[in-house]
Amino acid sequence: MNRYYVIAMIALLILIIAIPVYAWMEPARMEQAQQLLREKYVQDAAVMYVDNCALCHGVEGEGIGAYPPLNTEGIREADYDFLYKTIARGRYNTAMTAWHEDDGGPFNSYQIEELVAFLRYVDWAQVKEIAAQQGVIPPAMPVPEVQDSFLEQVAALGAEGESWANGIATYAQSCTTCHGVNGEGTDLAPALNDEDTRMADAEELARIIREGIPGTMMPSWDKKLDEQTIEDVVAFLQNWDKINEAGLELTPPAPIHVDLNNPEEVLALGETLYANTCAACHGENGEGGSGPALNSLQILTRHTDDDLRRVIIYGPRRPNSIMPAFGDRLTSVEVDALVAYIRSWEETAVWVKNPRGTEQGGGPPWLRATPDSNNPISPEGNRGFGRGRWRKNPPPDQGLDTQP
Repeated sequence: MNRYYVIAMIALLILIIAIPVYAWMEPARMEQAQQLLREKYVQDAAVMYVDNCALCHGVEGEGIGAYPPLNTEGIREADYDFLYKTIARGRYNTAMTAWHEDDGGPFNSYQIEELVAFLRYVDWAQVKEIAAQQGVIPPAMPVPEVQDSFLEQVAALGAEGESWANGIATYAQSCTTCHGVNGEGTDLAPALNDEDTRMADAEELARIIREGIPGTMMPSWDKKLDEQTIEDVVAFLQNWDKINEAGLELTPPAPIHVDLNNPEEVLALGETLYANTCAACHGENGEGGSGPALNSLQILTRHTDDDLRRVIIYGPRRPNSIMPAFGDRLTSVEVDALVAYIRSWEETAVWVKNPRGTEQGGGPPWLRATPDSNNPISPEGNRGFGRGRWRKNPPPDQGLDTQP
């Protein structure tokens, strides 16, 4: 009898200890289970989003044209019922249709719940990669197509409207990759559609466009844009708010579909990415400029595809290089397409005398400064390598012999 009593007491003691421990661990277990469920929801919904929503709202939820962005704090913190009803039933008098099967849509209640979780918890960079793997390439380097009708509307805004129209057309073609489609700025360059730009000195803005900014991604445009075009861009930048007030905005391009099994389409994608991303520094045909000449035997025969891929993703290891890392901006599919396009030059590449580019220069700033002809510096005597003293103007009888 005593043995059963002891066993019962031990069991009771175990229960007394186990129940509080279980109660203490249960919230963490529930949180972990919820986290795993949210991750599954998001993973499933990402594929649905790419197939059904990306063409309107953008691969990264950035919004396209009249379709609103979804990658915002307002959406992430929106009421659950609001998001569910919006997806399920659509929005009256808008292009947002109903997606629930009860209203003629393709999704059931469970899938709508997955999409709500997606909007609240998704990492949009992962969606971008998922889309690229399916051949849906986001406009990572946005170059919007500007219609003539749009430019006519800008030109009609005032006496300087034609100049603004010319400026916005140039901006759309040459500047959106770094500064954003509507001047919002990116991780490569600052915003331009702001009060600071509008209040800046026009001549200073023109000088920056003309000469670039050393040590940054901003190249000089004096060889690509004439003086009138530069003035038009400045006029547009300083009156961008008036254009926006008229309801006129550049529209980001929609994602494109690429057959990843078709080498020609992959090369075409690489060519587009190069033109929009790399040409300003490396030249339109890889001939070099402020960046190295990529269309050269030195580069293409001495570096593997993996070498090129690493430089694009992580940036170059060379000190003082202004080239940024593009790993956060390009998907793996886009990087591979870019490498394939650069590699396609190898068959016709030539030996370039200075593959680093004639605009890069070399040496420290104090040595690269323009010499002062009125203040020459000459060595005194020949006292062995590294030991001679340097001074200004040598004595007349000890000058360097310049006679043949």
